[in-house]
Amino acid sequence: MSKKRSTNFNTSMNIISGIGVLIVNVGISFLLSPYIIRTIGVEANGFVNLANNFVAYADILVTALNAMAARFITISYVNKDYKKANLYYNSVFWGNLIIVATLLIPATVFILKLDALVDVPSGIVTDVKVLFAIIFLSFFLRTGMPNWDCGPYISNRMDRSSFASIITSVLKCVILVCAFMLFAPHVWYVGFAMTFSGAVFLAMQWYNTHTLTPELKVSLKSPVCSFAVIKELVGSGIWSSFAIAGNTLMSGLDLLVCNKFLGATLMGVLAISKSIPNILNTFTESIRGAFGPELTIAYASGDKNGLLNAIERSLKISAVISTIPTAGIIIMSGDMYKLWIPSQDAHLLQILTALAVLRYVFSSGITNLNTVFVTVNKVKYNTVALVITGLVSIGTTVLMILFTDLDLYAVAGVSSIVMIIKDLCFMVPVTSHFLGYKWYQFYPSVFTSVISCVVICGVGAIVRWIIPVNSWIIFFLDVIIVAVIGLMVNMQIALNKSERAYLIGIFKRKILKK
Repeated sequence: MSKKRSTNFNTSMNIISGIGVLIVNVGISFLLSPYIIRTIGVEANGFVNLANNFVAYADILVTALNAMAARFITISYVNKDYKKANLYYNSVFWGNLIIVATLLIPATVFILKLDALVDVPSGIVTDVKVLFAIIFLSFFLRTGMPNWDCGPYISNRMDRSSFASIITSVLKCVILVCAFMLFAPHVWYVGFAMTFSGAVFLAMQWYNTHTLTPELKVSLKSPVCSFAVIKELVGSGIWSSFAIAGNTLMSGLDLLVCNKFLGATLMGVLAISKSIPNILNTFTESIRGAFGPELTIAYASGDKNGLLNAIERSLKISAVISTIPTAGIIIMSGDMYKLWIPSQDAHLLQILTALAVLRYVFSSGITNLNTVFVTVNKVKYNTVALVITGLVSIGTTVLMILFTDLDLYAVAGVSSIVMIIKDLCFMVPVTSHFLGYKWYQFYPSVFTSVISCVVICGVGAIVRWIIPVNSWIIFFLDVIIVAVIGLMVNMQIALNKSERAYLIGIFKRKILKK
């Protein structure tokens, strides 16, 4: 029998693998995006993001059933109540199949009438419809399969999921390159590559769940599923659906709003500016997800001290790691766009990108607090706040487009500002209350995040002044210098002496000797 890995080691590997996914995705985006934009045009490329956004809208319904599934399955599994864990597992599966069957006809009608609903250039109508059809097919495939993500989550082996993500990202890149090289260019190739690689990812997640949690199985024996279990899951998960709806109002509708009010071309420009912020968002979610299993397991075990210690540690490590790419994007993205997509306005893209990541200047050190709402099953409080701020965000954005000349700047910036206000005025004090702390307990983490970002931006400005960027080699040299100095700065700002020793010790004892 293999030696059981420690919780600290698993969490460390979750973080490292999440960073690995970020590096691979950034690398692929750097290589592919200019070629795709050059080949199919900025407007067509914008519709890839728009199609994914519409799938996200449909995912709001699915989230009601699935959002809390991993939590309930994990708690039953950790307590060795495999019968109950399987009842949750199977109930989610059959419930998802019903949702897929319900959405098939509306999705088909929507795709057929797409050009009547959004601004699609006449020359690419068929291509865009095929793109939407393929991406929705991917959504139905992912939704209709069992919850194979829960195996790595339950066993605190999210690195297994990250490895699968890296493999499928590379596969997607290979498919796209081959398609564009061998055939006439079409935007739907992007959807095909996403769908095929997504199917491979599902197969790898099935293997992960089968090997990590072999007790979980889809069953045809009675009881196949339980209405009471579905009601329990939806009762908790419905708030997560509303939360996603709130997030959609804040930033998920930006491309659609831009398409309707400013046209397909500016929507394409906005889509380009969101590519790097979207990767940063995925990265911060992976960092948050890396600690999610540890927090849920500690909560399920009744280890309150362990839960509080894990949260404190996660906030500090998140601040150390996440502020570096946040500040780097703000200070270096202009140089990147000049080299990456020289046909576009690099200065405009840098401003739009900086506005999109502005929230993380304040929230890099507290983003893991979002996990608290799920862990303690108090999602509805966060949901109400998200819906209110979402309504404020979308309303403010439309008004600013109609009555000011800010246009793209309003679309990119309003949601970030509203989220900053929500995080500072709601999330920090409320999560402190749920955990039994004073309301101001986590504000130092906000200050740490802001100070780190400001210092790293200053370091970046000095490095760019000393070594001006005029090629990719110089750009990456500057990025490495800023990242290394930023890490050293963050280790001093965010961590005390014992915490620095703890973090370094993990790498020395666990990673280097593994």
